[in-house]
Amino acid sequence: MNILALDLGTHAGFCHTIEAGGTVSGTWDLATAKEITAWGKLRLTRRRDPRVRRFQEKLQVVSPAPDLVVFEDVQFTSYTFQTQLWSALRAAAWLAFSDRTVFECVPVTTLKKFATGSGGADKGGMKKFLMLRYPEFRGYEMDDNEIDAIWIYKWAKENLSRMAV
Repeated sequence: MNILALDLGTHAGFCHTIEAGGTVSGTWDLATAKEITAWGKLRLTRRRDPRVRRFQEKLQVVSPAPDLVVFEDVQFTSYTFQTQLWSALRAAAWLAFSDRTVFECVPVTTLKKFATGSGGADKGGMKKFLMLRYPEFRGYEMDDNEIDAIWIYKWAKENLSRMAV
């Protein structure tokens, strides 16, 4: 099963299956702070946020096409702009792949508990436990978005890889 794990945001973490059966991970920087400020002055972040198009372009070159796309199910309560961006990125992912692609999400606390044993783990804990459980990641510079995407991938592999697609 080809899995694409996403940590949605302006700096979108990803981890996905590659042809050789391994994985590739990283962070797609969809905008700089300077660009976001300029777009805000033009109201582009309210009308047609360029980050969504950039994200869609990144998704179009994921190969092989995923059978399963999994992302963190973030529950926002106070940041309207963040909620709107996250929703738009989620919609772009839905539209990027065929109807045969299965979409799933993992609650934040479930992911943290899977990774560290504690649903309240912080970014430092997520990184620490990744290095402990998967020493092949030691020595690589990774931001928290990539680390979250790797954990989402590992969670999906363990919990969803038997799904019929």
